[in-house]
Amino acid sequence: MKRILRYTVLLSIVFSGCQKSHNKRFEKLSASRTGIQFSNTLTETPELNILNYLYFYNGAGVAAADFNNDNLVDLYFTSNQEADRLYLNQGNFNFLDITEAAGIDNSGNWTTGVTHADVNNDGLLDIYVCKVGKFRNIRGKNLLFVNQGPNKDGIPTFKEDAASYGLDFSGFSTQAAFLDYDLDGDLDMFLLNHSVHPNMTYGKGAQRLQSDPTSGDLLFRNDNGLFHDISEEAGIYQGRIGYGLGIGISDLNKDGYPDIYIGNDFFENDYLYINQKNGTFKEIISEDDMAIGHTTHFSMGNDLADINNDGLTDIISLDMLPEDLETYKTSGLEYPFPSYQYYLKNGYAPQYMQNTLHLNLGNESFSEIGQLAGISATEWSWSVLLADYDNDGHKDAFISNGIKRATNDMDFINFISNEAIQKRLATGMSLEDMAFIEEIPQKKTSNYFLKNTGRLSFEDVTSSWHEKTPTFSNGAVYADLDNDGDLDVVVNNVDEEALILNNLSSGNPNTNFLKISLHGGPKNTFGVGAKVMVYAGGSEQLQEQFVSRGFLSAVPPELHFGLGDVNKIDSVKVIWPNGMSQVLPSPDINTRISLSEAEAKDSVRVHYRKDAWEVRLTATQSEIPFRHKEPATLEFDRDPMVPFANTNEGPEISVADVNNDGREDLFINGAKAQASGLFIQQEDGSLISSQQDLFKIDEMNEDVSHVVFDANGDSWPDLLVVSGGNEFREGKRLQPRLYINQKGRFVKDSLQFSDLEINASKVKVWDLQNDGDLDVLIASDQLPLEFGSSSSQYVYLNGGKGNFKADTSDAYREFIQLPSVKDFLWADIDKDGEEDLIVSGYWEPIKVLKSVDGILRLMENNGLDNTNG
Repeated sequence: MKRILRYTVLLSIVFSGCQKSHNKRFEKLSASRTGIQFSNTLTETPELNILNYLYFYNGAGVAAADFNNDNLVDLYFTSNQEADRLYLNQGNFNFLDITEAAGIDNSGNWTTGVTHADVNNDGLLDIYVCKVGKFRNIRGKNLLFVNQGPNKDGIPTFKEDAASYGLDFSGFSTQAAFLDYDLDGDLDMFLLNHSVHPNMTYGKGAQRLQSDPTSGDLLFRNDNGLFHDISEEAGIYQGRIGYGLGIGISDLNKDGYPDIYIGNDFFENDYLYINQKNGTFKEIISEDDMAIGHTTHFSMGNDLADINNDGLTDIISLDMLPEDLETYKTSGLEYPFPSYQYYLKNGYAPQYMQNTLHLNLGNESFSEIGQLAGISATEWSWSVLLADYDNDGHKDAFISNGIKRATNDMDFINFISNEAIQKRLATGMSLEDMAFIEEIPQKKTSNYFLKNTGRLSFEDVTSSWHEKTPTFSNGAVYADLDNDGDLDVVVNNVDEEALILNNLSSGNPNTNFLKISLHGGPKNTFGVGAKVMVYAGGSEQLQEQFVSRGFLSAVPPELHFGLGDVNKIDSVKVIWPNGMSQVLPSPDINTRISLSEAEAKDSVRVHYRKDAWEVRLTATQSEIPFRHKEPATLEFDRDPMVPFANTNEGPEISVADVNNDGREDLFINGAKAQASGLFIQQEDGSLISSQQDLFKIDEMNEDVSHVVFDANGDSWPDLLVVSGGNEFREGKRLQPRLYINQKGRFVKDSLQFSDLEINASKVKVWDLQNDGDLDVLIASDQLPLEFGSSSSQYVYLNGGKGNFKADTSDAYREFIQLPSVKDFLWADIDKDGEEDLIVSGYWEPIKVLKSVDGILRLMENNGLDNTNG
């Protein structure tokens, strides 16, 4: 009986384990199961290692495509130091190594990325491989394996012929992307390169305007099958400060022309090239450092796709921000703030070490929502692939992770910075010196799956979707390897076998799908650059036919749309690169369909919809002659523990008819060393500065808030300005300033508020006494130069003629004694006819002060105890 019981328990454990594995969305398939016996194995030598080639651990790529046109996706893996391998898909996850039989010979030197395109327009996908050359003892050139078609055994055969096409570049190549940038019908190529000497390239951002023959990016135009470098005339940066690791292509502004996003490592800006439709590009990040807000700092891979199904392509770029505090504290992280300010002054855009998600708002405007979306910290990340892995109609994210040795570890940095060690390394490394590398800690990390919630946020489902296994993962692709209607994942790993993840979603409820193959024009046979919109279930899904995605890799030229529980598709629309379109009504679900450019009859070039903001807002001729300028803050030097710069909070702006001419005028706060500005509107709508000499007297104040109101009852709007910003400990720079309006001209009343010095955060007015004139409430969020300290709030009652007196009576005591107030407003919270005061402050619950007959009392049990200001 005991033996039976023992067996029963054992079987329960076994079946429990099987059930647990089966419940995962992805199943890891072993090399013995798939036949893919590939590992990107690294061997360090004194001649080539992480200490003399900074990208030694970046890994290699993978390309997925049907190279023999049998409707099965094959796999090409690059190896940094050893031979690349090509695997033929024989169905049901059985792969055959056909490298030698296919005529693929790429071993030795240093290989990085791989992509594919039909370069010679014969309907067969060719393979383009990037390599490093002209560096130390490496003499590689980029390779183009031209597909010769399948032999009698169905094996695709290739001939290396890069030189004949002008694509045998020798330099520091990372990855290539094929696109028709000039819409002339054939495929051009953007070649992403990287520099190798970061310590030698620090300096002004203007260096990006110079040209470096080995590390500068290149754009090649296809002229009748021969590719010519037209980078300079097209406006492509070719400087040696570019450390290109990520490239993405998309028509970001929906004008019909492909744009280019480049992710650069280290201090150089990312590049966002907007196609000017005349053979040139305009790079908008370096031209305007707020074009898309801040970007990633150490940019890795990226992907461009529509994450919220609004018909606009968004941008996700990876960095190396860790999730756990220990790694964060032991890593060399952001530059010190003075260094950061130095980089900004030298022509670099704002960058932060975090993953970024730039939400496309239209009209070449973006909002960075990485932290809001929950994707900002995913460790040392390389590839990101936006695709619908659970077929629910929303694009999820796969992120590859890990590095063989974490060169940003502070202990190692301190060790290797030793002067004696540096002298030894400067003379060339020996076998004995290789021991230094063993001091670098390894950083194996699990890859991430992030599920798109459909609400501009992602949920980390790594543990529930697959078995978490720490790896050194780099290049990756998605592809439906077994043609079952869901996307599998393939990852190129360092020093261990490639990762093949079988997606088990198909067949489960609410996992409907549609796959679309495109057949383009005679010189763009796979329809690169085409847009496909699927309308189903009341939503629109957009995808574009660009295959170079993630990091060093290329996905198949087939578009996969998840449909969730939708059983009927309204229509599918494709817009081809030549501006022609076609609509396919109600195609079947759970199948693959093919669309051909030859069948497109409708020209839609003029029908590209304008973005919502363009439709609603029309630019006028008037411009505000004011640009807010915050000086470099010393706050982080003075108090390293402050969470943000209180000195750099930006201006307030108010609208009022100052001179009673029926036109609205503007007042804008200035920062320290910048006078606030009054701008009077003219008949033609233009704005001119007024009374600048008056406000220049107090230009050293950090003006943080103001209010325009009738202080003395003469029906002319007066102005009260308060200063703060944590700039001064005491003195007149912290005194509120009242300006009385004398029939359109302000005069400063120096007697009012002269008894008050306050590091103010906000000023507002209200008729507290119900006597017909407006009283003043001035808030403070901290004592000067003591962030986190408790401050006092102030109430000044109006005598009726613009004469104000502080009131500390019991009526306002509970407001005055609040420890920190950042902002406040009036609202009738309980609908009793009297306006109540709602207050927020740092790390404090939102508070409500009930107004009863002019007396302010804190409201108990307001339901806001768990809020945090």
